[in-house]
Amino acid sequence: MHARLLTYFDAIIRYGSIRKAAEAVHVSPSAINRHLLELEAQLGTPLFERLPRGLRPTAAGEILARHVRGTLRDYDKAMSEIGQLATGVRGRITIASIESVLADLLPMAVESFASLYPRIDFEVRSCSAADAIAQATDGAADLALIFNPPPKLSLVQAAHADFPLGVICAPDHPLTRLPALQLSDLLGHQIVLPDPSVTIAEQLDIVLSTTGLKLPARIRSNSITFMSRYVEAGEAISIMTPVGILDRLATGRLVFLPLADRGLLPQRVIAGVADASMPVAVANFCGHLKQVLRQAAAAKAF
Repeated sequence: MHARLLTYFDAIIRYGSIRKAAEAVHVSPSAINRHLLELEAQLGTPLFERLPRGLRPTAAGEILARHVRGTLRDYDKAMSEIGQLATGVRGRITIASIESVLADLLPMAVESFASLYPRIDFEVRSCSAADAIAQATDGAADLALIFNPPPKLSLVQAAHADFPLGVICAPDHPLTRLPALQLSDLLGHQIVLPDPSVTIAEQLDIVLSTTGLKLPARIRSNSITFMSRYVEAGEAISIMTPVGILDRLATGRLVFLPLADRGLLPQRVIAGVADASMPVAVANFCGHLKQVLRQAAAAKAF
């Protein structure tokens, strides 16, 4: 239904009179009456009883009135949110994220978005993927940032990008001299592996089981920060994506070597929201985050 017609119909409901409704919306009574008659003809049923003292909605009119008021209320809310963004009124976006995305991708996105909307605040929480999903699902967070969403994800994917899985090592490590790298090339090197709680561990275990390879690891961790710092401090190597170590790859402190084994699929970072009809501030941030993720994935700085 046309927005103007919704407004006219709502005014008739409120005032119970075409004349008073016309005064309220600043049009002629004949114009409102014409629109009402056209609407009744379109629906094939009267929407009001014409009484000596005014108009009273019929059963059909009551049904339509509930729809119209809900629609106008949602429209007013949307206009208010848009107006708040345009005028710089303060807002808040709550994000639940896994550690690796917190280390570089999310700060880049928040910093550049905050410069555009300086009075929108952020609350950023570090948590496991399962906890991030739960927070976004129950409304405790506006969005969740995770790797490799489960098949039956309860969230809508508002933004995503794919990153390769590979080996990180020091720039002078012998593995950097190989033209292409496979898991079998890692045998005999000191390896730090992600523990089973890290999302890439499951895929890695599947590929290792199909090849019969065993990668002995004296150290396992669920912390991307620990694993990357440990590798940087010595001669060890680790398996991960570039996410979370982009700054150290850019400065040459670490090197990322993609793995060429079949079955090692790209790892997907997603921003998940509970509902596609999210608040304007969150929708704008997700659109901005989508650009940041895709630019990082396409940069190939790793």
